[in-house]
Amino acid sequence: MSAAPGRRLINVGIGLAKTRHIRVVIIGAGFAGASTAYHLGKQGFGDAVVLEKESTYGYHASGRNAALCRQLTDDEVITDLVIQGAQFLRAPPKKFSSTPLLSETGSFLLARTPGQVDHLEELAKAHSVRHERLNLGEILSRWPRLSGVPAVGGLYVANDGVIDIHALLRGYVDGARETGINFELGTEVRRFHTISGSQRVMVETSRGNIEAELVVNATGAWAGEVGWKAGSRDIAFTPFHRHLHITERVPSLDAVAPFVWFLGGADDEFYLRPEGTGYLVSGCDATETSPQDARVLPGAVETLAQKLSRVCPWVAEFSVVRTWACLRTFTPDGRPVVGIDREVPWLFWIAGLGGHGASASPALGKLAAKGIARHLENVG
Repeated sequence: MSAAPGRRLINVGIGLAKTRHIRVVIIGAGFAGASTAYHLGKQGFGDAVVLEKESTYGYHASGRNAALCRQLTDDEVITDLVIQGAQFLRAPPKKFSSTPLLSETGSFLLARTPGQVDHLEELAKAHSVRHERLNLGEILSRWPRLSGVPAVGGLYVANDGVIDIHALLRGYVDGARETGINFELGTEVRRFHTISGSQRVMVETSRGNIEAELVVNATGAWAGEVGWKAGSRDIAFTPFHRHLHITERVPSLDAVAPFVWFLGGADDEFYLRPEGTGYLVSGCDATETSPQDARVLPGAVETLAQKLSRVCPWVAEFSVVRTWACLRTFTPDGRPVVGIDREVPWLFWIAGLGGHGASASPALGKLAAKGIARHLENVG
């Protein structure tokens, strides 16, 4: 079908539609995309739209994680981002949420060797994270149920805790909308067309075309696929499949007990925290996979039981009543990528959050929004 001169018409299966002109198109309404939209709006930039192929916000990793705010991570850069994020979660902007975003339960970070404990303590001191170094006896005096964990000791981090991930995501979305940024659910991005003679791009979607100055790739496990469609060959992403489980009712459960994370290496690592009347627990399994709607794999519960029988036998006695799966997506160096693509001038990345989407999203979204605003000023 041809269009009359000076007018763009498209056929998207739902009739003819005019092309919209929006400066920034954000793809993905999980923590990365929603936080970026929120911070863009708070900087006074409202000429943006967030497109989400699912029918709800945070359908994939953002809505299926364990909601843990663990400030001391395996990487210095991520640790710094999570610490910044935790500050936002403890004291969010006025009217961001009607309920607290972070319950500071504290955490026990357990290690197998004294060297691992030393490393955790050095990291805590370097980042001024309040903590206590404890030997195993001191840990068991506070939580006797950890008897049997093959740890020598660890750290207690008082202001770690559990995030209300739904309130956090809702705060981002509502706050962005208040600044004029729209969210369009059930909208699939199909392909991109660079507009000749400019640095603008035509974004073809299931609901029509959008001409934009910048596309923000915040698509989680699908970031690599979206980047490939955009013509980038710069960044590789690897999704990993992980399971989370809820146990049956645990007698005398302390509902506000610290969460526990045993850093015993890939074969023995696990975390757990109270959830309802039982425990939320994960064996920290990591199976490389492709972008998908993560489903429970055969044998997941049995694999968890085998691990817990070795490293946390008391918890292994309880049956699992619910299991689900999620994807965590990593870059080759394990650090998130935030910034303009080196090959595609209209493509901006905020991806590869690697399981730190909830805790690091306040800092990453703010960083992305600043980068987007700076880029638009430079090309404008």
